[in-house]
Amino acid sequence: MIRVRRMALGCSGLAVIGLLSASPASSMPNFARKTGQECSMCHTAIPKLNRYGYEYRSAGYRDASDIGTQDEAANLGHLFSARIQAQALYNRHDDVNDAKDSDSNNLNFFEATLYPLTGSWGKRYGSIVELSMAPDDVFEIENAFVRAVWGGISGWFQARIGVMHPWEGAGASDRPLGISRPLIQRSVAIGSPFFLWNVDETAAEVGYHSAKSGTSVSARVSNGILWKEDGSGVAEPAQGGALTKPQNEPGADSKNFQAFFNQYVKGESAVSLYYYYGTVPFPDPNYSATTTTTRDKFQRLAAYANAWVVPEKLDVLAGVGYGHDSLKDNSVASSDSKYVGTRVGDSVGFFGEVDYHRSEQLAFGGRFDQFDPSDKVDHNSATSGAVFANYALYNGLQFVGEYQHREAEQSAGGKNKDDVATLRMIFIW
Repeated sequence: MIRVRRMALGCSGLAVIGLLSASPASSMPNFARKTGQECSMCHTAIPKLNRYGYEYRSAGYRDASDIGTQDEAANLGHLFSARIQAQALYNRHDDVNDAKDSDSNNLNFFEATLYPLTGSWGKRYGSIVELSMAPDDVFEIENAFVRAVWGGISGWFQARIGVMHPWEGAGASDRPLGISRPLIQRSVAIGSPFFLWNVDETAAEVGYHSAKSGTSVSARVSNGILWKEDGSGVAEPAQGGALTKPQNEPGADSKNFQAFFNQYVKGESAVSLYYYYGTVPFPDPNYSATTTTTRDKFQRLAAYANAWVVPEKLDVLAGVGYGHDSLKDNSVASSDSKYVGTRVGDSVGFFGEVDYHRSEQLAFGGRFDQFDPSDKVDHNSATSGAVFANYALYNGLQFVGEYQHREAEQSAGGKNKDDVATLRMIFIW
Protein backbone atom coordinates (compact mmCIF):
# COMPACT_ATOMS: atom_id res chain seq x y z
CA MET A 1 0.00 0.00 0.00
CA ILE A 2 1.25 3.47 -0.82
CA ARG A 3 2.92 5.25 2.05
CA VAL A 4 0.94 7.98 3.78
CA ARG A 5 3.88 10.17 4.61
CA ARG A 6 4.97 12.51 1.88
CA MET A 7 7.79 11.06 -0.18
CA ALA A 8 9.13 12.29 -3.47
CA LEU A 9 10.91 10.75 -6.34
CA GLY A 10 14.63 11.43 -6.15
CA CYS A 11 16.74 9.95 -8.93
CA SER A 12 13.59 8.73 -10.61
CA GLY A 13 15.18 6.95 -13.54
CA LEU A 14 12.62 6.50 -16.24
CA ALA A 15 9.83 6.45 -13.72
CA VAL A 16 8.86 9.98 -14.55
CA ILE A 17 9.08 9.75 -18.25
CA GLY A 18 7.34 6.44 -18.54
CA LEU A 19 9.05 4.00 -20.85
CA LEU A 20 11.72 5.66 -22.88
CA SER A 21 13.51 3.57 -25.42
CA ALA A 22 14.80 0.10 -25.86
CA SER A 23 17.79 1.13 -23.78
CA PRO A 24 17.86 1.90 -20.07
CA ALA A 25 18.34 5.41 -18.81
CA SER A 26 19.75 6.96 -15.71
CA SER A 27 18.15 9.01 -12.97
CA MET A 28 16.27 12.29 -13.34
CA PRO A 29 18.31 14.84 -11.37
CA ASN A 30 15.60 17.49 -11.61
CA PHE A 31 13.61 15.42 -9.09
CA ALA A 32 16.65 15.00 -6.88
CA ARG A 33 17.15 18.78 -6.97
CA LYS A 34 13.52 19.26 -6.02
CA THR A 35 13.22 16.70 -3.23
CA GLY A 36 16.62 15.48 -2.08
CA GLN A 37 15.33 11.89 -1.92
CA GLU A 38 17.36 8.76 -2.69
CA CYS A 39 16.98 6.75 -5.90
CA SER A 40 16.00 3.69 -3.86
CA MET A 41 12.78 5.47 -2.93
CA CYS A 42 11.38 4.52 -6.33
CA HIS A 43 13.76 1.94 -7.82
CA THR A 44 14.87 -1.59 -7.19
CA ALA A 45 17.72 -0.78 -9.60
CA ILE A 46 17.66 2.03 -12.15
CA PRO A 47 15.68 2.06 -14.39
CA LYS A 48 13.26 -0.51 -12.90
CA LEU A 49 10.57 0.82 -10.57
CA ASN A 50 9.49 -0.50 -7.21
CA ARG A 51 5.83 -0.27 -6.27
CA TYR A 52 6.11 3.16 -4.73
CA GLY A 53 7.78 4.50 -7.86
CA TYR A 54 5.07 2.96 -10.03
CA GLU A 55 2.35 4.63 -7.94
CA TYR A 56 4.23 7.93 -7.81
CA ARG A 57 4.23 8.05 -11.61
CA SER A 58 0.58 7.02 -11.84
CA ALA A 59 -0.38 9.80 -9.39
CA GLY A 60 1.05 12.45 -11.68
CA TYR A 61 4.66 12.31 -10.39
CA ARG A 62 3.70 13.08 -6.80
CA ASP A 63 2.89 11.22 -3.60
CA ALA A 64 -0.77 10.20 -3.62
CA SER A 65 -1.37 12.10 -0.36
CA ASP A 66 -0.63 15.32 -2.29
CA ILE A 67 -3.32 14.81 -4.97
CA GLY A 68 -5.54 17.89 -4.92
CA THR A 69 -3.92 19.28 -1.75
CA GLN A 70 -0.43 20.59 -2.57
CA ASP A 71 -0.45 23.42 -5.12
CA GLU A 72 2.93 23.19 -6.84
CA ALA A 73 4.31 26.10 -8.83
CA ALA A 74 5.75 25.31 -12.26
CA ASN A 75 9.42 25.80 -11.31
CA LEU A 76 11.37 25.30 -14.53
CA GLY A 77 14.48 24.28 -12.60
CA HIS A 78 12.49 21.32 -11.24
CA LEU A 79 10.93 20.49 -14.61
CA PHE A 80 14.00 20.25 -16.86
CA SER A 81 16.63 17.60 -17.48
CA ALA A 82 18.87 16.46 -20.33
CA ARG A 83 20.62 13.22 -21.22
CA ILE A 84 23.44 12.07 -23.51
CA GLN A 85 24.36 8.50 -24.43
CA ALA A 86 27.48 7.05 -26.07
CA GLN A 87 28.40 3.43 -26.66
CA ALA A 88 31.04 0.96 -27.80
CA LEU A 89 29.59 -1.85 -29.91
CA TYR A 90 30.98 -5.03 -31.48
CA ASN A 91 28.87 -7.11 -33.89
CA ARG A 92 29.84 -10.44 -35.47
CA HIS A 93 27.41 -11.62 -38.18
CA ASP A 94 27.58 -15.22 -39.45
CA ASP A 95 25.39 -15.55 -42.53
CA VAL A 96 24.08 -18.68 -44.24
CA ASN A 97 25.71 -17.14 -47.27
CA ASP A 98 29.36 -17.07 -46.16
CA ALA A 99 30.06 -14.18 -48.49
CA LYS A 100 27.88 -11.98 -46.25
CA ASP A 101 29.75 -12.72 -43.00
CA SER A 102 30.95 -9.54 -41.32
CA ASP A 103 32.58 -8.01 -38.26
CA SER A 104 32.17 -4.45 -37.05
CA ASN A 105 33.21 -2.45 -34.04
CA ASN A 106 32.35 1.15 -33.32
CA LEU A 107 32.61 3.80 -30.66
CA ASN A 108 29.82 6.24 -31.36
CA PHE A 109 27.46 8.83 -30.03
CA PHE A 110 24.07 7.20 -29.49
CA GLU A 111 21.49 9.83 -28.56
CA ALA A 112 20.85 13.25 -27.01
CA THR A 113 17.56 13.85 -25.21
CA LEU A 114 15.89 16.89 -23.65
CA TYR A 115 13.18 16.68 -20.96
CA PRO A 116 11.61 20.12 -20.65
CA LEU A 117 8.34 20.47 -18.69
CA THR A 118 8.75 17.04 -17.05
CA GLY A 119 7.23 16.67 -13.60
CA SER A 120 4.27 17.67 -11.42
CA TRP A 121 2.60 21.07 -11.14
CA GLY A 122 -0.64 22.51 -9.78
CA LYS A 123 -2.73 20.34 -7.48
CA ARG A 124 -3.34 17.44 -9.81
CA TYR A 125 -1.31 17.83 -13.01
CA GLY A 126 1.88 16.42 -14.41
CA SER A 127 3.54 16.54 -17.81
CA ILE A 128 6.33 14.91 -19.80
CA VAL A 129 8.13 16.22 -22.86
CA GLU A 130 10.86 13.98 -24.26
CA LEU A 131 12.68 15.18 -27.38
CA SER A 132 15.41 12.94 -28.82
CA MET A 133 17.98 13.21 -31.57
CA ALA A 134 20.16 10.34 -32.76
CA PRO A 135 22.79 10.36 -35.54
CA ASP A 136 21.28 9.99 -39.02
CA ASP A 137 17.77 10.11 -37.58
CA VAL A 138 14.91 12.58 -37.41
CA PHE A 139 14.21 14.76 -34.39
CA GLU A 140 11.80 12.54 -32.50
CA ILE A 141 8.98 13.31 -30.08
CA GLU A 142 8.97 10.27 -27.78
CA ASN A 143 6.68 11.71 -25.10
CA ALA A 144 4.65 14.90 -24.96
CA PHE A 145 1.57 14.58 -22.75
CA VAL A 146 -0.27 16.14 -19.83
CA ARG A 147 -1.74 13.95 -17.07
CA ALA A 148 -4.44 14.87 -14.55
CA VAL A 149 -5.35 12.84 -11.45
CA TRP A 150 -8.38 12.82 -9.12
CA GLY A 151 -8.62 10.89 -5.87
CA GLY A 152 -6.58 10.27 -2.76
CA ILE A 153 -4.38 7.92 -0.84
CA SER A 154 -6.49 4.78 -1.40
CA GLY A 155 -7.00 5.18 -5.14
CA TRP A 156 -7.20 7.65 -7.99
CA PHE A 157 -8.39 8.18 -11.53
CA GLN A 158 -5.93 9.45 -14.12
CA ALA A 159 -6.33 10.82 -17.62
CA ARG A 160 -3.68 11.90 -20.07
CA ILE A 161 -3.56 13.22 -23.62
CA GLY A 162 -0.70 13.74 -26.06
CA VAL A 163 2.15 11.59 -27.39
CA MET A 164 2.95 8.62 -25.15
CA HIS A 165 4.73 5.27 -25.04
CA PRO A 166 2.75 2.02 -25.47
CA TRP A 167 2.29 1.32 -21.75
CA GLU A 168 3.46 1.98 -18.20
CA GLY A 169 4.51 -1.39 -16.85
CA ALA A 170 5.38 -3.10 -13.59
CA GLY A 171 7.68 -6.03 -12.92
CA ALA A 172 8.33 -8.00 -16.11
CA SER A 173 6.51 -5.39 -18.25
CA ASP A 174 8.69 -2.58 -16.87
CA ARG A 175 11.88 -1.30 -18.53
CA PRO A 176 14.67 -3.88 -18.88
CA LEU A 177 17.89 -3.77 -16.87
CA GLY A 178 19.87 -4.52 -20.02
CA ILE A 179 20.05 -2.76 -23.39
CA SER A 180 17.87 -4.97 -25.60
CA ARG A 181 14.15 -5.59 -25.21
CA PRO A 182 12.40 -8.99 -25.48
CA LEU A 183 11.75 -10.23 -29.02
CA ILE A 184 7.98 -10.14 -28.47
CA GLN A 185 8.28 -6.34 -28.16
CA ARG A 186 10.72 -5.71 -31.01
CA SER A 187 9.87 -8.29 -33.71
CA VAL A 188 7.28 -8.21 -36.48
CA ALA A 189 4.94 -10.90 -37.77
CA ILE A 190 5.36 -12.01 -41.38
CA GLY A 191 3.72 -9.48 -43.68
CA SER A 192 3.01 -6.97 -40.90
CA PRO A 193 5.05 -3.82 -40.16
CA PHE A 194 3.82 -3.54 -36.57
CA PHE A 195 5.85 -4.25 -33.44
CA LEU A 196 4.93 -3.43 -29.85
CA TRP A 197 7.70 -1.18 -28.63
CA ASN A 198 8.72 2.35 -29.72
CA VAL A 199 5.36 2.96 -31.36
CA ASP A 200 4.75 6.21 -29.47
CA GLU A 201 1.30 7.36 -30.50
CA THR A 202 -0.80 10.47 -30.11
CA ALA A 203 -3.54 9.22 -27.80
CA ALA A 204 -6.13 9.94 -25.12
CA GLU A 205 -6.10 7.60 -22.11
CA VAL A 206 -8.13 7.08 -18.94
CA GLY A 207 -7.37 4.75 -16.06
CA TYR A 208 -7.75 3.94 -12.38
CA HIS A 209 -5.31 2.70 -9.76
CA SER A 210 -6.35 1.13 -6.46
CA ALA A 211 -3.51 1.57 -3.96
CA LYS A 212 -5.29 -0.79 -1.54
CA SER A 213 -5.33 -3.77 -3.91
CA GLY A 214 -2.43 -2.78 -6.19
CA THR A 215 -4.68 -2.93 -9.25
CA SER A 216 -4.32 -0.64 -12.28
CA VAL A 217 -6.50 -0.57 -15.40
CA SER A 218 -6.23 1.80 -18.35
CA ALA A 219 -7.59 2.15 -21.88
CA ARG A 220 -6.76 4.47 -24.72
CA VAL A 221 -7.70 5.49 -28.24
CA SER A 222 -4.76 6.52 -30.43
CA ASN A 223 -4.26 8.12 -33.81
CA GLY A 224 -2.67 5.02 -35.29
CA ILE A 225 0.55 4.13 -37.07
CA LEU A 226 2.12 4.38 -40.53
CA TRP A 227 4.22 2.14 -42.70
CA LYS A 228 7.80 3.43 -42.52
CA GLU A 229 8.89 4.23 -46.07
CA ASP A 230 12.62 3.77 -45.55
CA GLY A 231 12.93 0.15 -46.65
CA SER A 232 12.90 -1.22 -43.10
CA GLY A 233 9.38 -2.64 -43.52
CA VAL A 234 8.32 -1.64 -40.01
CA ALA A 235 5.81 0.83 -38.62
CA GLU A 236 6.18 4.27 -37.14
CA PRO A 237 3.65 6.29 -35.14
CA ALA A 238 1.59 9.04 -36.71
CA GLN A 239 3.67 11.65 -34.84
CA GLY A 240 7.31 12.46 -34.28
CA GLY A 241 8.83 12.72 -37.74
CA ALA A 242 5.62 12.23 -39.72
CA LEU A 243 3.16 14.07 -37.41
CA THR A 244 0.25 13.46 -39.78
CA LYS A 245 -1.22 10.42 -41.51
CA PRO A 246 -1.43 10.25 -45.32
CA GLN A 247 -4.85 10.80 -46.80
CA ASN A 248 -6.65 8.82 -49.51
CA GLU A 249 -5.09 5.54 -48.40
CA PRO A 250 -6.80 2.52 -46.82
CA GLY A 251 -7.00 2.95 -43.07
CA ALA A 252 -5.77 6.55 -43.08
CA ASP A 253 -8.60 7.67 -40.79
CA SER A 254 -8.69 4.59 -38.56
CA LYS A 255 -8.01 4.79 -34.82
CA ASN A 256 -6.31 2.15 -32.69
CA PHE A 257 -7.32 0.84 -29.27
CA GLN A 258 -5.21 -0.36 -26.34
CA ALA A 259 -5.95 -1.70 -22.87
CA PHE A 260 -3.48 -2.46 -20.08
CA PHE A 261 -3.77 -4.13 -16.69
CA ASN A 262 -1.26 -4.33 -13.83
CA GLN A 263 -1.78 -6.26 -10.60
CA TYR A 264 0.69 -6.34 -7.73
CA VAL A 265 0.49 -9.80 -6.19
CA LYS A 266 2.82 -9.81 -3.23
CA GLY A 267 5.34 -7.12 -2.35
CA GLU A 268 7.10 -6.12 -5.58
CA SER A 269 5.82 -9.09 -7.64
CA ALA A 270 3.30 -8.24 -10.35
CA VAL A 271 1.24 -9.54 -13.27
CA SER A 272 0.49 -7.51 -16.42
CA LEU A 273 -1.86 -7.99 -19.37
CA TYR A 274 -1.76 -6.01 -22.62
CA TYR A 275 -4.14 -5.83 -25.60
CA TYR A 276 -3.79 -3.81 -28.80
CA TYR A 277 -6.19 -3.64 -31.76
CA GLY A 278 -5.35 -1.52 -34.77
CA THR A 279 -5.06 -0.97 -38.51
CA VAL A 280 -2.01 0.05 -40.49
CA PRO A 281 -1.93 0.96 -44.21
CA PHE A 282 1.21 -0.05 -46.12
CA PRO A 283 2.30 -1.40 -49.53
CA ASP A 284 0.55 -4.61 -50.47
CA PRO A 285 2.99 -7.53 -49.98
CA ASN A 286 1.55 -9.20 -53.10
CA TYR A 287 2.84 -6.38 -55.32
CA SER A 288 6.18 -4.66 -55.76
CA ALA A 289 4.77 -1.21 -56.48
CA THR A 290 4.83 0.91 -53.33
CA THR A 291 1.87 2.89 -54.65
CA THR A 292 -0.39 -0.10 -54.08
CA THR A 293 -1.49 -0.17 -50.44
CA THR A 294 -3.33 -2.62 -48.28
CA ARG A 295 -4.52 -2.66 -44.67
CA ASP A 296 -3.43 -4.95 -41.89
CA LYS A 297 -6.07 -5.23 -39.19
CA PHE A 298 -4.13 -6.73 -36.32
CA GLN A 299 -4.37 -7.71 -32.68
CA ARG A 300 -1.60 -8.16 -30.14
CA LEU A 301 -1.87 -9.72 -26.70
CA ALA A 302 0.85 -10.09 -24.09
CA ALA A 303 1.07 -11.36 -20.52
CA TYR A 304 3.92 -10.70 -18.07
CA ALA A 305 4.74 -11.85 -14.56
CA ASN A 306 7.60 -11.56 -12.10
CA ALA A 307 8.28 -13.07 -8.68
CA TRP A 308 10.90 -11.98 -6.17
CA VAL A 309 12.08 -15.39 -4.98
CA VAL A 310 14.59 -13.62 -2.70
CA PRO A 311 13.14 -10.22 -1.69
CA GLU A 312 15.20 -7.28 -2.94
CA LYS A 313 17.80 -9.66 -4.43
CA LEU A 314 16.60 -12.28 -6.92
CA ASP A 315 13.79 -11.58 -9.38
CA VAL A 316 12.42 -14.13 -11.89
CA LEU A 317 10.54 -12.68 -14.87
CA ALA A 318 8.64 -14.09 -17.86
CA GLY A 319 6.38 -12.96 -20.67
CA VAL A 320 4.44 -14.35 -23.61
CA GLY A 321 3.06 -12.56 -26.65
CA TYR A 322 0.57 -13.47 -29.39
CA GLY A 323 -0.28 -11.69 -32.64
CA HIS A 324 -3.11 -12.09 -35.15
CA ASP A 325 -3.00 -10.34 -38.56
CA SER A 326 -5.63 -10.12 -41.29
CA LEU A 327 -3.14 -10.14 -44.17
CA LYS A 328 -3.00 -12.57 -47.05
CA ASP A 329 0.37 -12.79 -48.74
CA ASN A 330 1.10 -14.81 -51.89
CA SER A 331 4.85 -14.33 -51.44
CA VAL A 332 5.23 -16.49 -48.33
CA ALA A 333 4.33 -20.13 -47.80
CA SER A 334 5.36 -23.21 -45.88
CA SER A 335 7.69 -25.75 -47.48
CA ASP A 336 4.78 -27.67 -49.03
CA SER A 337 3.19 -24.44 -50.37
CA LYS A 338 -0.24 -25.38 -49.03
CA TYR A 339 -0.74 -21.96 -47.44
CA VAL A 340 -0.10 -19.86 -50.55
CA GLY A 341 -2.72 -17.13 -50.89
CA THR A 342 -4.06 -17.59 -47.37
CA ARG A 343 -3.59 -15.53 -44.23
CA VAL A 344 0.08 -15.58 -43.24
CA GLY A 345 -0.60 -16.99 -39.79
CA ASP A 346 -0.34 -16.00 -36.16
CA SER A 347 2.84 -14.95 -34.38
CA VAL A 348 3.86 -16.09 -30.91
CA GLY A 349 6.85 -15.62 -28.63
CA PHE A 350 8.04 -15.78 -25.05
CA PHE A 351 10.94 -14.85 -22.79
CA GLY A 352 12.30 -15.89 -19.41
CA GLU A 353 14.69 -13.81 -17.33
CA VAL A 354 16.54 -13.85 -14.01
CA ASP A 355 17.84 -10.63 -12.40
CA TYR A 356 20.20 -10.47 -9.43
CA HIS A 357 20.35 -7.18 -7.54
CA ARG A 358 23.75 -7.05 -5.89
CA SER A 359 22.97 -3.64 -4.43
CA GLU A 360 20.79 -0.61 -5.14
CA GLN A 361 23.37 0.50 -7.70
CA LEU A 362 24.55 -2.77 -9.26
CA ALA A 363 22.45 -5.51 -10.91
CA PHE A 364 23.13 -8.46 -13.23
CA GLY A 365 20.79 -10.56 -15.32
CA GLY A 366 20.20 -12.98 -18.17
CA ARG A 367 17.30 -13.52 -20.59
CA PHE A 368 16.28 -16.12 -23.18
CA ASP A 369 13.81 -15.25 -25.98
CA GLN A 370 12.04 -17.10 -28.75
CA PHE A 371 9.76 -15.67 -31.45
CA ASP A 372 7.88 -17.30 -34.34
CA PRO A 373 6.60 -14.66 -36.82
CA SER A 374 4.08 -17.09 -38.40
CA ASP A 375 2.74 -20.47 -37.35
CA LYS A 376 2.01 -21.25 -41.02
CA VAL A 377 5.54 -20.73 -42.32
CA ASP A 378 8.35 -23.18 -41.68
CA HIS A 379 11.93 -22.35 -40.69
CA ASN A 380 11.51 -18.74 -39.68
CA SER A 381 11.80 -18.69 -35.86
CA ALA A 382 14.27 -16.50 -34.01
CA THR A 383 15.96 -17.05 -30.64
CA SER A 384 18.08 -14.82 -28.48
CA GLY A 385 20.15 -15.16 -25.32
CA ALA A 386 21.52 -12.15 -23.45
CA VAL A 387 23.50 -11.45 -20.28
CA PHE A 388 23.90 -7.94 -18.90
CA ALA A 389 25.17 -5.79 -16.05
CA ASN A 390 23.81 -2.41 -14.94
CA TYR A 391 25.77 -0.02 -12.72
CA ALA A 392 24.26 3.35 -11.80
CA LEU A 393 26.21 5.97 -9.90
CA TYR A 394 23.98 8.40 -8.03
CA ASN A 395 25.55 11.42 -9.72
CA GLY A 396 23.75 10.99 -13.05
CA LEU A 397 26.30 8.60 -14.56
CA GLN A 398 25.35 5.04 -15.53
CA PHE A 399 27.01 2.15 -17.38
CA VAL A 400 25.17 -0.78 -18.97
CA GLY A 401 26.95 -3.69 -20.61
CA GLU A 402 25.30 -6.50 -22.57
CA TYR A 403 26.29 -9.50 -24.66
CA GLN A 404 23.58 -10.96 -26.90
CA HIS A 405 23.61 -14.01 -29.19
CA ARG A 406 20.81 -14.15 -31.79
CA GLU A 407 19.87 -16.88 -34.26
CA ALA A 408 17.34 -16.57 -37.08
CA GLU A 409 16.19 -19.59 -39.10
CA GLN A 410 16.28 -19.17 -42.88
CA SER A 411 13.66 -20.62 -45.22
CA ALA A 412 16.37 -22.10 -47.44
CA GLY A 413 17.91 -23.88 -44.46
CA GLY A 414 20.46 -22.97 -41.83
CA LYS A 415 20.55 -19.98 -39.49
CA ASN A 416 21.92 -16.47 -39.53
CA LYS A 417 23.76 -15.74 -36.28
CA ASP A 418 24.73 -12.48 -34.60
CA ASP A 419 26.93 -11.90 -31.58
CA VAL A 420 26.59 -8.35 -30.24
CA ALA A 421 28.54 -6.87 -27.32
CA THR A 422 27.58 -3.37 -26.20
CA LEU A 423 28.83 -1.04 -23.48
CA ARG A 424 26.70 2.08 -23.08
CA MET A 425 27.52 5.17 -21.06
CA ILE A 426 24.64 7.39 -19.98
CA PHE A 427 24.89 10.78 -18.33
CA ILE A 428 21.87 12.79 -17.30
CA TRP A 429 21.81 16.24 -15.74
